[in-house]
Amino acid sequence: MATPIVGIDFNAALAQFKLERVFLRILTKYRDSIPDVLEQLSNYVEKKTPVEGLDDYITTVHGLKGASYGIFANDLGDLAKDLEFAARDGRLDFVSSNNGKLVLETNALLKRIDSYLNAAS
Repeated sequence: MATPIVGIDFNAALAQFKLERVFLRILTKYRDSIPDVLEQLSNYVEKKTPVEGLDDYITTVHGLKGASYGIFANDLGDLAKDLEFAARDGRLDFVSSNNGKLVLETNALLKRIDSYLNAAS
């Protein structure tokens, strides 16, 4: 197996998926689908109208949470979970101050995944 990706629990992923090639397909789907999710999350905060679209934000960040846990990017999943629950609780200051961190960290992970996939192919 190639060098693991920082931010992903490779041991847990391999225990779950059994074969690296299966995990590679899952990582490819994550890499290809998450940029649209990040754009939605970025647009939400840029609008500076936190109450409008809050349900959409919750749904979007919930999806990122599940997808991140699905590839065993647990720290990223935890951050998305914190943002989801904060949005559900109406803690919009927390959402506004931490959404950018989620977007940055997810973009960084996407770059590491892309490098890993390029090296594996």
